[in-house]
Amino acid sequence: MLFKKNFGELIQSSLSYLRSNTQITNVNIGGITRSIIEIINRNIADYYNILDTNMAMSFLSTAEGYFLDLIGGLFNMPRIQASKASATSVDGVQKFYVSTGTLFDLIPSGFIPVNTTVTTEDGGIQYFVTANTNFAAGATDVYVPISSTSVGSKVNVPISTLTVSGLNISGVFTTNEKSIVSGTDTESDSNYRYRLSNATLSAEKANEIAIRLAALSVNGVSDVVIKKFARGIGTYDLIVIPVEGVANDSLVSSVQGAIDSVTAYGIKGTAIKPTIVPVEIEIRVVFVDTATDFQRSQIRALVKTTIERYIVNIPIGGEFILNEMRQQIMDVSPMIKDHVINCYYFREEPTFIGNVSSYWDELFYPNQSITEAIRVI
Repeated sequence: MLFKKNFGELIQSSLSYLRSNTQITNVNIGGITRSIIEIINRNIADYYNILDTNMAMSFLSTAEGYFLDLIGGLFNMPRIQASKASATSVDGVQKFYVSTGTLFDLIPSGFIPVNTTVTTEDGGIQYFVTANTNFAAGATDVYVPISSTSVGSKVNVPISTLTVSGLNISGVFTTNEKSIVSGTDTESDSNYRYRLSNATLSAEKANEIAIRLAALSVNGVSDVVIKKFARGIGTYDLIVIPVEGVANDSLVSSVQGAIDSVTAYGIKGTAIKPTIVPVEIEIRVVFVDTATDFQRSQIRALVKTTIERYIVNIPIGGEFILNEMRQQIMDVSPMIKDHVINCYYFREEPTFIGNVSSYWDELFYPNQSITEAIRVI
């Protein structure tokens, strides 16, 4: 705010005016005149602060919360609200299975009923089956569509977490074979501000900003990479990068629908998954002599998590830096004296131990065809 005055400046200005234009001379602290001046100017100073805040809330670059929502209303572009997490049966996430015999032996109805619950061990996160799901008479497992009962990222779960079934049938088990990360929180001010700042361009449709924003508005999408002329003139590919894990078919399908709504007639855009570079690594950790068996077990688990986190955080088209991984391993604990790489596979082939590059459309990820792609011994 221009020409803003603080409380002290207002007091001095008022006293100066009284001395120059009135016959009031007693303006000492504690006097009636000084007290009245202080009360009035305290309110004026507060008004300056309120006016300054209100002015800031009227500009896109500084508006927050409710005031940013008001600006969004001018563009008919509401803030994206928190959403539930879900997975379809096609995604192959939530599986009901038996260890012996067939499902039909224990569930003669031949289907997993709608609204069957699946929860974590402590019951803190709950999902439910969204449709009756039939299975063949000889089937030993079946994938079901599920959705969370509440919204937000707090309902996202890692692999093998939803293991308690509401069926209550002995011998029928359930688990999620992939992580579920489609639950989203209410859109942050920074993301919302970015979309609003591009509202004019995206409203025109059929341009790169409109396509990018349409794809990013789909729940579960972290980023996209656009390749022009992927299949010739008038085509483009849009690689979908999820918030976590590998993009599943339902996420890609949702993005495809979003970009189709803003793509010009005669132009073909195709939402695709990144090409996965499967990684398999085995590390033998060498400990200091004073490390106990319990400490060694805990450290091995942390090392495995550290390696997995490093791999999945390499951006699309990035490079696997061997020394960076080694450094992160050594940083796990001072009880690690050294480590040895026993297995180093990329693209399912043994690779010279060193840095590994990827192409612009490739993404490093632990080999999903192996039960334990990252091993620490």
